[in-house]
Amino acid sequence: MAKTVKKQEIKMETNEYSFKNLMTILITIVVIFGIFYFITTLVVKPIKESYVPDMNDDEFEFKFDSITLNHLLDRKEKEYYVIATKSYQGSKADYKVIFNEYIDKYLDEDDAKPFYSVNLSDTFNSEYMSDSVNISNNLTKLKLNDNTLFKIKNGKIDKYYVGNKAILDALSSLIKTDK
Repeated sequence: MAKTVKKQEIKMETNEYSFKNLMTILITIVVIFGIFYFITTLVVKPIKESYVPDMNDDEFEFKFDSITLNHLLDRKEKEYYVIATKSYQGSKADYKVIFNEYIDKYLDEDDAKPFYSVNLSDTFNSEYMSDSVNISNNLTKLKLNDNTLFKIKNGKIDKYYVGNKAILDALSSLIKTDK
């Protein structure tokens, strides 16, 4: 019987040793994950707080909703405007600033219709770019080659203005002069 007791004691020591090893491994893993989490938090938090978007980005140019041309006619309003512009560098880029100023003045009016913008340089709108202009309520046939202002009424293109000068004339006529 003495041999049997010794064997049982050895098994108990082995089980206690395995349990201690298992607990040591688990605690080590938790501590390692905790250290990585703490280090990651220290590194990522200052980066997030210091991020300031580039105000020269196209997405910050206009202060109204941006859409793609495939949604030109499906807004919920009965009447609204959509300005489609290309991304330009240099003096042509100044037109976007001027457009924005006119649109801001117009949107300050009480009876202003909503305005949406379209970035023609966006890859989602590339299928609508062409060497020639074809204005159509069938969007599969719509083709643009320059900045364009659309007036949409009841889900159809009511009026459109192609080119910077035509857009400026149309925007200036929208602003009430009796203020």
